[in-house]
Amino acid sequence: MLWLLAWSAAGGLGYLLGSLPTAYLVAQRVGGAFADIRLAGDGNAGAANIGRLLGSRWGVFVGALDIAKGAVAVVFFNVLAGSWDTVSGLGLLSGAAAIAGHVWPVWLRFRGGRGAATAVGVTAAVLTGPVLLVALPALAILWRTRSTTWTLAFVYVSSIILARALFDASWGIVWYCVALFVVVGVVHFWSLKFRSRPAESVSL
Repeated sequence: MLWLLAWSAAGGLGYLLGSLPTAYLVAQRVGGAFADIRLAGDGNAGAANIGRLLGSRWGVFVGALDIAKGAVAVVFFNVLAGSWDTVSGLGLLSGAAAIAGHVWPVWLRFRGGRGAATAVGVTAAVLTGPVLLVALPALAILWRTRSTTWTLAFVYVSSIILARALFDASWGIVWYCVALFVVVGVVHFWSLKFRSRPAESVSL
């Protein structure tokens, strides 16, 4: 019974944490004409769209919050499970639930962001050493390309490779992170291809 409650709490609280609509709330507060971020730019309730419409400062702010949502979801349940030097199953579940919450937040009728930044936070909590190693190169790529898509893809792929090559991460952890990468990629593709963009006619 306690086992079931613990896993339910990890999934539920992780989802609620991830579902905090940070981009939407920032747009409501400072967006002006872009009060509903989902009706502007590319229709994505995430950091990239905030940065595009409100400026890089707000984009970085929202991105940092979204990364923190994923990291906190994992770390909180790792600590609760007493896993100080390894990742607990509760932490992995909570991290995955946080990404789901960001993509399908109940507060926004299940239409949120693409989950990329939150997935980076989860990956950073699971593969902390590898992510720290690629942080500076990732910033250089972002500065050079101005593309969050390429930057995040670099973080995902390189940290997974380094985790196995240098940190001897277990195959279970590696495949967990690969699954996160695949899910975020599918959501990104679906969002670009099928999500309507009612703001295309808005003059930016």
